[in-house]
Amino acid sequence: MSTPTVGDGQPILGDVVVVIDESSPGNGLGGIAYVVTAAALISPGEAAAALSGIFGPHRVRPFHWTKAGIEVRSKIIDLIVDRGIVAMVHCSHVGRRGQMRARTGMIADLSGWAAAEGATHLIIESGDAATNGRDRAALLDHHREAGGVPFAYDWRSKAEPLLWIADAIAGAVGEHVSGKDDHWFARLDAAGVITLMFR
Repeated sequence: MSTPTVGDGQPILGDVVVVIDESSPGNGLGGIAYVVTAAALISPGEAAAALSGIFGPHRVRPFHWTKAGIEVRSKIIDLIVDRGIVAMVHCSHVGRRGQMRARTGMIADLSGWAAAEGATHLIIESGDAATNGRDRAALLDHHREAGGVPFAYDWRSKAEPLLWIADAIAGAVGEHVSGKDDHWFARLDAAGVITLMFR
């Protein structure tokens, strides 16, 4: 099986897009609070336009929650709430050696959630070739009995603006579960954006 290629710049198929990103903050207990987030975007065109309104239409530098200031964080959280975006977030407290196993299980489960939400396209933040290959194996295995993965899917770099929404949710939840900051999670939680599951 060949390594999945990165689909930056390729068309987004359909009008229900799920984006998956991850965060792995330290939990202060010697392990890692490993978080994977899936965010359902009912109208990706509108979400992309709203992101362009925040960052400008020609932004080259990707958004990273951990590097963003309070003003930009607030704007992207407002976008998530105002657009009615919903997210399923899985969190597992693991050591560094357990991160890949946790990711594989989460990718499989979150892809099942994406299918239940009627996703037409799944976009996963790209890792290295081995990680992307394991992601694809998890997708294929999870959906084998259903006759195959029921939506288009690919891996994209952080240059894909829709992934910035998942990055923000993952970052906010990561800060919450690691005890660093509850402010951003509280805003998302109060708006009914997040379903959080611990594995």
